[in-house]
Amino acid sequence: MTVLVLALDALDEGLIDHFGIDAFRLESSGSLETYAHTKPVPYTPEVWATVATGLGPEKHGISAAGTSEWDNPALEFASRFTGRLSEGTRGTLGKFVRTRTGERERIGETDRESLFDADDAVVHNWPGVHDGRPLQYAWDLMNAVSEGMGRTEFERDLFGQSAEQFGWAREMLNHPVSVAGVHVHALDAAGHAYADDEAALRRAYERIGGFVDEVVDALGPDDELLLLSDHGMRTAFYPPDAGEDPASHSWRAYASTTADSRPGSVYSVREWVESRAATATSTGEDVDEDIEMPTDRLRELGYLE
Repeated sequence: MTVLVLALDALDEGLIDHFGIDAFRLESSGSLETYAHTKPVPYTPEVWATVATGLGPEKHGISAAGTSEWDNPALEFASRFTGRLSEGTRGTLGKFVRTRTGERERIGETDRESLFDADDAVVHNWPGVHDGRPLQYAWDLMNAVSEGMGRTEFERDLFGQSAEQFGWAREMLNHPVSVAGVHVHALDAAGHAYADDEAALRRAYERIGGFVDEVVDALGPDDELLLLSDHGMRTAFYPPDAGEDPASHSWRAYASTTADSRPGSVYSVREWVESRAATATSTGEDVDEDIEMPTDRLRELGYLE
């Protein structure tokens, strides 16, 4: 049995209903309590680190001021004072520094235990916990749009990345893992780009919904799927957002699962996942056999020292 966790950044409960995307409505669905810490609205690395650890930013250490890490001590010091700036401004500053210095910031990673630390748990990428490069890539695409990247190139690269992430998720269902998790930033990036374009954002929801349908079709009889978001996205066309700034984060975080219950808060996700994974029983059929690799031949070919 595998509990597969898809972290669909900015999947908005209200927009799911507005667009009528059934793919996101699994057995048990509804709002997910989230929080804001260093910003007025939920912030991606902070919340996803909480989802994975069950801890708040004051304990897991991932906050806006400490989200990015630099190898250069001077740049690391300066980054502490840019934490409250908008993502766009931070991205512009980051690009300027990369161009001038060749340095590249990293998404900070907590040293606290997470739901992916079990021996039979795996994670592809998860902000604040493991490999922030895919998130940085999505942020780079958002900055490129602001500088004139066309829709065709933006969607090709954004959904191409999503296809890789969903493909990894489907593959993990073929292996003896208790928990598998991956973060997908496509709806956040599309929400920022298309906050005033209802048709384009609908297509993005439909595209990601199609990926979710493929995962559901791949589930085994004992597997469970959990969809989560850290926040939603305000738009210019969704009536409840009237008077709000389009393309800003909403509080409409969401959870949906194939199980008969769901977590109610970002703080309770870890406990929920681990309790579901603990119900799996080992049949003893999966044996981790050694691989007899022809090392001498591989040395001759230069693959091994």
